[in-house]
Amino acid sequence: MVGNKKILRQDILRKTEEYIARGGQIKKLRSGESAERADGPRRKAEFVGTDSSQQSDLTEVILEIDKRKTNFKKPPPVFGKSAPRKKIIYDDFGEPLREIWVEK
Repeated sequence: MVGNKKILRQDILRKTEEYIARGGQIKKLRSGESAERADGPRRKAEFVGTDSSQQSDLTEVILEIDKRKTNFKKPPPVFGKSAPRKKIIYDDFGEPLREIWVEK
C-alpha cells in the first residue's frame, strides 16, 4: 500500500498535471452526478496498491442493490392514533366559556 495520504495526493496531482499537459481535458460534474452511464454495468473499482487475489468481485451484488433502488417505492404514511387536543367553546359574543378535550 502507498505510504501515506500526502504521498498519494502528490502522486495524483502529478498524474493529473501530466494528463492535462498531454492534451487531456477534465470535465467538472455537479455534486451527486456520476460520470458513469446509468444504462450500462458498473466498472470494477480500481484500488491503488492492493493485491487482487484478496479482492472479491462484488459487481453482481452492486447491480442487485441498484436494481432494488430503482424499484424502491415509498411506504404509505402511517397515521397513528391522534392525541386529544384542547378546544375552546365560545359564547355568542365570541367570549371563551370553557375548554374541553376532543379526540380526532
